[in-house]
Amino acid sequence: MPVYTLMEEAGKWCMKKIGSRFGKAIEMGPNQLTEYAAGVLEERSQQSRFCSVTAAVGGEYEVKEGAVKYPIKLDARTCGCGVWQISGIPCRHGLRVIYHQRLEATDFVSHYFKGQAYKLTYSEHMHPMPDPTQWPSFDLPIILPPPMKRASGRPPKLRKR
Repeated sequence: MPVYTLMEEAGKWCMKKIGSRFGKAIEMGPNQLTEYAAGVLEERSQQSRFCSVTAAVGGEYEVKEGAVKYPIKLDARTCGCGVWQISGIPCRHGLRVIYHQRLEATDFVSHYFKGQAYKLTYSEHMHPMPDPTQWPSFDLPIILPPPMKRASGRPPKLRKR
């Protein structure tokens, strides 16, 4: 496949993808979660049922899962497992605390996974390219590959091993 054809097909694919996601972004509310974040949150909330919460002082909690204990700071949005800090979506331990406090889990998801950020991401459009016959002509030098040089010394013996 020639490079131009490959790039043209990749451009078409990107235009379709960005266009369809822009359509989804228009329909989303500013605080609505993306499909990915909603799926991850649902999966983790199912896993959080196997955890138990012990409240401490100052918005800190201890969540026990099996024999392992995890410290949670709800205000700082941190968990001892580190998943919440890395992903921006509450881990199962954090969700257990959120549900224990009767709070809304979507309020603790990073703003990058909400409709407003999704709209900003796909607000720029990819514009279609004209046909190569409509491109402006340039008087540029022709670039050739470097000349082949024979290496000095005896050539290596070609053999199958």
